[in-house]
Amino acid sequence: MASRAYRFLTRARAAGVVAGLLLAISAADARAQGDRDRGEALYAVCATCHGPNGEGMQEMNGPALAGREAWYLRRQLENYKSGARGSDSRDIYGLQMAPMAQLLPDAQAIADVVAYITSLE
Repeated sequence: MASRAYRFLTRARAAGVVAGLLLAISAADARAQGDRDRGEALYAVCATCHGPNGEGMQEMNGPALAGREAWYLRRQLENYKSGARGSDSRDIYGLQMAPMAQLLPDAQAIADVVAYITSLE
């Protein structure tokens, strides 16, 4: 009998943990939602190297962004802003991109530009 109660409590606790994680993920997703129109205005600078439709521009060493997943774009911009990318002298393209990412003032600006880029597919 004690073993049934223990299993029930263990499952209930696990379900509570899973529910909490799902709530945290959905709250993070809600914060990550960007304003596409604001993102379009922010993207104007990006278009210089990545093209007006996110198609990339080989002559500027700007890779295509259209069709990329939002999580990937967000992570790369955050990495450039934090210095995790673009701070090594051997990373010539990263050195080119890092100052551009600094033009995005905060996480909301990143979410906005990502919302715009993901609409370019």
